[in-house]
Amino acid sequence: MSNTRKSAGPPPAPIPPADPGNQLLSISPAQMTTAKVPTPDGERLMLTIRTTSTTMTVFLTGGDAKTWAAQLAREAANMSASSLVIANGSL
Repeated sequence: MSNTRKSAGPPPAPIPPADPGNQLLSISPAQMTTAKVPTPDGERLMLTIRTTSTTMTVFLTGGDAKTWAAQLAREAANMSASSLVIANGSL
């Protein structure tokens, strides 16, 4: 018997930030709403994003909401002012 292990192969490719096959993908207005809601598993933050082509709702725990908020803050901090679109029109 051999103790040689087979390599698991290369790591999987990273998931792209957007679906390259989505023909509806374009720059369009977006609206985000949030609400705290009770669930059988405890309170969750219901986050809904609406665009001209889709609506997505997720239920986040407090920890998940903090993780999402930190990631959004990091990405926004690394954007140039000209690429930021603020809903009320001011920075």
